[in-house]
Amino acid sequence: MSKEKEKILGIRPFNMANFSGGYGYMPVYAIFGVIVSFPAAFVLWTGFAISFKNEDGALDYQILKRRLNRIVLPLCLILFIPWTIFLATTLYGSIWAYALATVWAAAIPGIGIYCSMLFSAKLLAAKEKLTKGSWLVLTLIFLAAIALLGLYIMFLLTDLGDTLDSLSR
Repeated sequence: MSKEKEKILGIRPFNMANFSGGYGYMPVYAIFGVIVSFPAAFVLWTGFAISFKNEDGALDYQILKRRLNRIVLPLCLILFIPWTIFLATTLYGSIWAYALATVWAAAIPGIGIYCSMLFSAKLLAAKEKLTKGSWLVLTLIFLAAIALLGLYIMFLLTDLGDTLDSLSR
């Protein structure tokens, strides 16, 4: 091991010496955002699970869909703006090179919550099994899938941003 590498690894142990790229700690913050989205989805579910029920005890999909579109979607879009600004401030490279990754990372938690709640309700309503418990379980499964896929795409976009940033120097 070279002296320079030993010096760096003495300050930052193991592979953290190569962790920070031009996008800074944005991936860590995006992961935190995804982690927080699970309790947020549960809190939203508790508010919407008391929605109007049909005679058979299932939730009324049309009322639920209307409430999701009128309450959750605007809330997710409103929270998307400050989260995007926060992630953009963690950059110490070209903002234009990492713009797509920043916007994508900010969209994962909020838009993921909305999409998972809506798609799971739609799927269960089509099968006529839209109950509180099944809707929560399927929402969390969809949210986990959206989060994993979204984080993977975000890492690919940050690598693309790294490449664009290094080409512009």
